[in-house]
Amino acid sequence: MLWTVLAAALIAVLPWALTRLAEKAARLGRLGPVFLCYAAGLLGSFFFRAVRADMSVVTTLYSVFVMLAIPLILFSADLGAVRRLARPMLLSFALGTAAVLVTASAGFVLFARAFPAPRTSADVAAMLIGMYTGGTPNTLAIGKALGAGDSILLVQTADIVCGGAYFLLLISVLPGLFGKVLRPYRGGGRMEAEAGALTQELGSERKAGRTAGVVKSVALAAGCVLVSAALALALPVEEGAGRFSNIDRYTAVIMLAVTTLGVALSFVKKVRALPGSYDAGQYLILMFSVGMGLCFDLESLGAMLTVLVMVLFIELVTVALHLLLAKLCGIDRDTMMITSVAGVFGPAFIIPAARALKNDEIVLPGILCGILGYAIGNYLGIGLGTLFLRLAG
Repeated sequence: MLWTVLAAALIAVLPWALTRLAEKAARLGRLGPVFLCYAAGLLGSFFFRAVRADMSVVTTLYSVFVMLAIPLILFSADLGAVRRLARPMLLSFALGTAAVLVTASAGFVLFARAFPAPRTSADVAAMLIGMYTGGTPNTLAIGKALGAGDSILLVQTADIVCGGAYFLLLISVLPGLFGKVLRPYRGGGRMEAEAGALTQELGSERKAGRTAGVVKSVALAAGCVLVSAALALALPVEEGAGRFSNIDRYTAVIMLAVTTLGVALSFVKKVRALPGSYDAGQYLILMFSVGMGLCFDLESLGAMLTVLVMVLFIELVTVALHLLLAKLCGIDRDTMMITSVAGVFGPAFIIPAARALKNDEIVLPGILCGILGYAIGNYLGIGLGTLFLRLAG
């Protein structure tokens, strides 16, 4: 009991402390709060394993965190604004998404025999579909829905290595290289004129009533989880479910249901206007990261190199295929690159990427594509992941 309380305290406090540390230390800030929380949890797992602590309660806790985080993050998303995107931007994002689906499916087949357990390749491929259409929240949700276990941490760590290298190239040499393949950007100024007001509408977090807004948002998210759990429990028990167990089926239904409810409620203006919901969801993701690290099975580190190679393969081929499709469809350089950033990295990386391209007009469309990726990532990852698991046996 004592170790459980200590673990719960670490999960609650470490995200706040590490976020503040990342803000003050530039080098740590480059790693990001999510990586720091995983790393801190992983270091803590040595201690809890040494004292033989029962981590079952902690496992339940961090599973609940990611279920709550998904609707909280989606509540503040103005998905209705996606209709304002120009056709080339939507087409490029769709091409990037298609590239991820094709490449992840190929990766599942190619790496199936590279892991000790056949299902690991399916788990990794499915999580990367969520990672490269939406972001970390989708990866965590898909991993929990499919029962991926320790593979979640391995994928997250490998993506930090591969993704970090890609982003450095993206803001340095790739604009010049891609510019030799794709035509230059020709903007009309319409999105730039709307950017100020709509960006404020998308990202504003009012200070007034923030605490009350967080409480209401969390309560609403908890309601989404309860409704989703009730739907899952209404499912009949599947006899001989095999590797994809009934528990995994229930979790998958819950994740898809909370995503659907989160998307639906984002269209309610009063819900979308609640201050602090997005930040609360992100904090729960950090708490999940600490808890996942604390419960990590160190024996799984043996699969790290294979996961790293698989992540590198899927990321590189996805970008190359997206570039080829953009060339065939006449997409310009800036549009292709900003939608690639939206899919591979998410909304938070749009502004530095746009600065590297010296194009402020693509900031808002990039953010909207990133938000759209959050909304569709779970459906695509869990849907194809379920198919992959069936095929893996």
